[in-house]
Amino acid sequence: LDLPAGPHEIPLMITDRLLTRDGQLQYPVSANPQRPWVPEVFGNAILVNGKLLPFCDVEPRPYRLRLMNGSNGRFYRFEFSNRAAFQVIANDQGLLPAPVAVKRLPLAPAERADIVVDFSALAGTTVRLVSDSFDVLQFRVGKQAIPTAQALPAVLHQNAVRLTEKDAVRIRRLTLDEVVDDVQRSMGMLLNKTPWHMPITEKPVLHTTEIWELVNLTEDSHPIHLHLVRFQILDRRPFDVFDYQNRGVLRFTGPAQAPLPFESGWKDTARADPGMVTRIIVPFEGYAGRYVWH
Repeated sequence: LDLPAGPHEIPLMITDRLLTRDGQLQYPVSANPQRPWVPEVFGNAILVNGKLLPFCDVEPRPYRLRLMNGSNGRFYRFEFSNRAAFQVIANDQGLLPAPVAVKRLPLAPAERADIVVDFSALAGTTVRLVSDSFDVLQFRVGKQAIPTAQALPAVLHQNAVRLTEKDAVRIRRLTLDEVVDDVQRSMGMLLNKTPWHMPITEKPVLHTTEIWELVNLTEDSHPIHLHLVRFQILDRRPFDVFDYQNRGVLRFTGPAQAPLPFESGWKDTARADPGMVTRIIVPFEGYAGRYVWH
């Protein structure tokens, strides 16, 4: 890629934070001092690399922006205020097989993506990176013309490998559960109805590949992250949540949906949508120990 590191490569950590009127950080806690945590927090301010309402001076040329969603619970749908298309070239664990042109890029908490944005046609103007109604970052494009950089190659990863179901030796079905009180207030989240301090239940064998079926029984999307491995998303498929909760029957209500093109590479964080079974295929390689997932 003709995109050298330095001024033409910009890392961007996007977070939302709760700020008081005097500019202090605030983080809510529950009413129970023995269980002070809350399931998710949404801020009233969007920060980029720790700055509020930031701007960035750029030249009229392509840039590689390295995005990370570092928010607690907020999902972003990134696009530019001029609705221009840009190229997604990488996600969590490296380059995609080929660039993917999009006008909007959703990122769940902990997901990352590298995008290439060409400011060549915007010399002397400004454009904003936005998410829904939020302004995230203003780009101020210089007036001086810059020689056009080499176009992105059609193939980014010469030896891209796509795993299939036949590569797996085991399938695990794991649920995403939410505990609610008598008035339907959320009291916390569980994976496979198992508290953190319980004995380990997932014990993959080194140098084997497994399929994990993430069955989301909650009403929200949740990013699921596995430590020390990389995986690929196989598909997502809607199912009848009521049947599963009451009869333990996994009854699908629609066809499987392939991952979006910019999800086709190696990942370590997958978005598990409500009422969907998200299947990932995971090679367990290179680390003989315990793999955390959350």
